[in-house]
Amino acid sequence: GTPPHRGAHRRRRTSYLSMLLKFALLILSLCHAAPLPSCESDTSSHCLGDGADLSPEGIEACLQALGEAGRSAGCNAYLSMLAGCGAEIGSGGVCAESHMNGETAACLVQRTPEEQLSEGCRAALPEKEEAKGLYGIYWKDGKRELDEDEVGELVGDELDTYLRWIKRKKGKKTDRGKERDYAVRTAKKAAASKQIVAKAEEAARAAKQAGEGAKAQQEAAMKAAEAAAADAVATDMTKTLKPFTRSNIKAFAAQAVKQVKDEL
Repeated sequence: GTPPHRGAHRRRRTSYLSMLLKFALLILSLCHAAPLPSCESDTSSHCLGDGADLSPEGIEACLQALGEAGRSAGCNAYLSMLAGCGAEIGSGGVCAESHMNGETAACLVQRTPEEQLSEGCRAALPEKEEAKGLYGIYWKDGKRELDEDEVGELVGDELDTYLRWIKRKKGKKTDRGKERDYAVRTAKKAAASKQIVAKAEEAARAAKQAGEGAKAQQEAAMKAAEAAAADAVATDMTKTLKPFTRSNIKAFAAQAVKQVKDEL
């Protein structure tokens, strides 16, 4: 039979591997979770340092003094959540203890069932991200071929990913004429998409340089993207470029705003 010491070694090894697997799954879940609203970066950047009032009241006053335009989107969401969930984080509230321990957002957003929150608090919570795109909708239950309208919803890296997959899948079996037409349509859409994003970036950048806040930059990018998308379809002499959807335009604007935000 197996010597006792070898059996014990195997059990320890199995237990260790199991622990590593659980730890890896935890890390993956944290990496894919949407970030919770927070004012941590705003506080570090604007409300600390020599002479600063580091009391909770002092930090709150500092953050409020920054104004909506001077705070990050995450901080604005956090402050709105505090204002709407006063009963939940106040004395005797469902998240009172967590609020005292600095875990307010985690308690309100992740740990507490919505039915235990007041209507005003639920309205103040950050919106849950809507499933979208290639992996969020179309390939949620496994990879499959998309129809032309579904492909029309894809932009950027997701469109490139799908086209590479379909090319590998079909290979030489694809009719050359249809493949060529399909390639022309997708290439035209990709080129138009880049132009639309560029126009949206110009608008967002101009708004930023004018001192406008994040919301105004987003609105400027949306208007520019809508106009550029309509112009691209109207000026398409081949009439093969289909109108861009609202989802497309939102994605273009978001990409543009992110690019401008990341610029120094």
